Amino acid sequence: MKNLGKKAVHGAPGKAASMKKADVPGEWLYFAPEAVGVRQIADALEGTCEMEIWQEAGVLEIMYGGEASMDMEEGKIHPRDQVTAAFAEEHDCDRVYLVTFSAEEYEKVLPVMRHILQECGGIFCGDTEDFKPILTE
Repeated sequence: MKNLGKKAVHGAPGKAASMKKADVPGEWLYFAPEAVGVRQIADALEGTCEMEIWQEAGVLEIMYGGEASMDMEEGKIHPRDQVTAAFAEEHDCDRVYLVTFSAEEYEKVLPVMRHILQECGGIFCGDTEDFKPILTE
């Protein structure tokens, strides 16, 4: 598991949908409710895209078009990272995943992210100092 940590103050939800390619980070965080593991994410996406899951490692690779993929790896918030812990608590999320995909693929991966939010809850946000952009259900 990866230790994650950023100092942040979160911004307005919804902005993530209208970003320019230059503004799209390549690394995101997915804050999820406690019950949402990689198996639950994979089950929610069943039939919508190809996937490879490594449940023991907490890793899910989601293929959404040709060679393009989005990787999700379960991590944990570093004990001294009070800002990220507070952000997760504010959004009632107990689990965090590091999410990576090519920034150029943002328009293709957005429906996948929205589907995960719709089925599993939680929040996607940039792995940035201010957690922006933020994508919610």
